Order: sequence, then structure tokens, then C-alpha cells
Amino acid sequence: QQHCGQRILVTGLRSGGRPPQPALILLRNLSRRRLTSPKSTYSSSSSSSASTSSAGRRLIRGGVTCAGLGLATFAVGRVSLYERLKGTAGGLIGDGGLDVRRWLPSDWRHYPMHAYALIGVNAIVFLLWQLPAARPVLNRWAMLWPSRLGPLSLIGSMFSHQHWLHLLVNMLVLHSFAPALTAQLGSPEEFLCLYACSGLCAGFMHAALIPSLPCIGASGCLLGIFAYTAITNPDAKVGLVLISSLFPDLQFTAYNAFLAMVAFDVAGLCRLFNLGLSHAAHLGGSAFGTAYANGLRPWLWLHWGDLALGCWLRLKRAV
Repeated sequence: QQHCGQRILVTGLRSGGRPPQPALILLRNLSRRRLTSPKSTYSSSSSSSASTSSAGRRLIRGGVTCAGLGLATFAVGRVSLYERLKGTAGGLIGDGGLDVRRWLPSDWRHYPMHAYALIGVNAIVFLLWQLPAARPVLNRWAMLWPSRLGPLSLIGSMFSHQHWLHLLVNMLVLHSFAPALTAQLGSPEEFLCLYACSGLCAGFMHAALIPSLPCIGASGCLLGIFAYTAITNPDAKVGLVLISSLFPDLQFTAYNAFLAMVAFDVAGLCRLFNLGLSHAAHLGGSAFGTAYANGLRPWLWLHWGDLALGCWLRLKRAV
């Protein structure tokens, strides 16, 4: 029956007769598939290739932006340390200038001023998120969109929290680690450089691995601080946020806790569970803190910092 139908179709076409309607529909469908299928395949593959190429270019630009901001951060930090020790700069991170600790209870006055500044900025941005009029601006400049890794969004997203519990947990972690790590590094400037560059690396990692979703929060910065602390002080005792006060004996070594956190983030990145966290950003901050504790610190803080300081001193003499 199939061959008979084909012959009827061909005979009808040759003799100028009207082929049966089902055969005509079949002929049109076959011809349409032959003509349009290769073109649609080519156009879809070309558009997919173009979008992949565009995403790759955006990611490269974002990586260059993060690297440039990181180098600039360490340069400014090294110059700020020199000027503060020389006595020509005070301010928030120095012993002079505006120091709000004089109005705080005596038990709180030993706390590092730069940590108070970080907590204050995070709290202010959180309060701004509660204002409907401010949300369009914050959506653009205080949220990390992987499609546009601009300097302002990279920096602004580090201080941005929309939920009070997210802010509370992150600020408690910062409050716990800031004093000891600042004393270990030797200066608040280096602490801030480590904090900021961990956040930059976290933002870039999120954009590279989760390009479809935005993210906010200081978790990447704090994971970098935690990674550096765990590697340089592996036997230090740490507890769980909001739980250690109830169970003070529930403690772990810093190194074991860090390994557990990395395993948790790897499992989350592999989608074994979904808690709404940017595990890629956590791993990015952890990666920078690990690298800084394993040889990157002399290159960034000492060699690059000395180079930036030398340029700064030559510029001052020229002016």
C-alpha cells in the first residue's frame, strides 16, 4: 500500500492531476522539513555559540575587574598603613580621628574599630533594603549580577543582606574572628584587604559557576577569613554560631571545622541539597583565604605592597 501510494502521487504530479489531499500534506511536510530543518539547526547552534562566547567575554572582563580591584585594595591598604604609622592619617582604622568607642561601654572599647565600621555598614545597607524607594538602586548596585560584574556591584554585594537572620549570623562570625585575626596579621589594613579580596574572589566564583542567579552577602568575605585562621591556627577551638552559647562544650578544631564547611559547600554545589546558599561564593572566599595562607601573602602584602608604596612616595616627592 505504501508503494502504491507513492506511485499515485508521482503519476498525479506528472499528468497534472490533483494528488490526494493526504499525499499532498505529506509532500509539503517532507519538503518543509528538508528546507527548514538544516537552517533552524544552524541558527540555533550559531546563537548558542554566540551566547557562550558572549558569556565567556563577560566572565573574562569580570575576572580582570576582580584582579584589578584586588591589587588596588592591597596597594591602598599598604599605603594607608604607612601613612597611619607615620602619623599623618587617622580616621576609622587609626587611633585618632573619629573613634566612636569612647561612647561605648568599657568592656567593648578594646574591640577593633574597623570591625565596628564593617558591622555598621552592613547594618545600614540592611536597613536601606527595608525601604521600598531604595530597592531599585540596591538591586542595581548592591546585588551581584553575573551578567555584569561591575566594580560597584562586586563591592556593594559584600555589604548587602535582605534578611535579618542572614545579617545576624554573618556579623556574629565577623565579631568572633576580627580581633584575633587582626592581632595575628598585625594591622587592620591587612585584615580589610583580606576581607575585601575574599569577597571579590567569592563574587567571581559565583558568576563563573552559577551564572543564572544573583547573590548578596558577606559570607564569601568571612569564609576567606575563616580559611586563613583555620590553616594558620589549625588547633584553635571554634563553636557553632548561636549554638555555642547554649552548648559551650560543643567545639571543634578550626581545621576540622573548615574541612567540614568545604565538604558542605561542595555537596551543595553538586545539588545534593538546596538551602538557598551560594556555595560557589563560599568556595571562592575559602579558596582565596587558603591561597593567602599558603604563600600568596608575601607576594600581595609585601612585594606588591612595597611596590605600590614606592610609587606613592615617588609621587609625593614629585608633587
